[in-house]
Amino acid sequence: MSKSFLIVLFAFLFLNSFCKAQKLYIWCPTEQDAKPRTDFLENENVNIVVFDGRIIPKNSKIECESSSVDQALVEYIKKAYPSCKITTLNESDYYKKSEAGKITIKIGIAAYQAGFGTDISVGIGSVGGKFSYGIFPKGEWNGLTSYFVQIFDNRKVERKKYNKEINEVTSKSNMWGYKTARTCLFSSYDKANQTLLSFIESSFME
Repeated sequence: MSKSFLIVLFAFLFLNSFCKAQKLYIWCPTEQDAKPRTDFLENENVNIVVFDGRIIPKNSKIECESSSVDQALVEYIKKAYPSCKITTLNESDYYKKSEAGKITIKIGIAAYQAGFGTDISVGIGSVGGKFSYGIFPKGEWNGLTSYFVQIFDNRKVERKKYNKEINEVTSKSNMWGYKTARTCLFSSYDKANQTLLSFIESSFME
């Protein structure tokens, strides 16, 4: 066994163990296309508030701030529903009473992160709802995106409310390290957002 081969092997094992030593990995979402639902909720006033309830450990690899995650989600919803009048509220409005005469969509982010094995469970926040995560694969990278979504339809005297826990996990073997982790995270995010749109639409379709 050559000396150069041993050096390369040692470097690979060191980097691999370093990757696993980090708790969570977070990258900004890539721009996600959404087919416009033209005329859906046309001219309706819709308030959207996103609350990031994650508790991210200090030793995590964070390449995306909370505000960027929130903004990406709101922009995705705006692209999907161009016909309604969307107003983005401050995060502090998440626990406040929804406004009369309007639709309010509250989205609590319980998870948006990648981790190796069971490390993925670290940082999951409390935003309401009853999530059931099950068992995460121990020897794989896991990407997790979880939302608690509340829809308040206050347009009429008889107010309506709809709730849904959205939980999407993507798991892959540790073949490409960070690249695999990133792929898992973005895959879970895409699936969660598709489920989010389906829930919004089913809540208003009669």
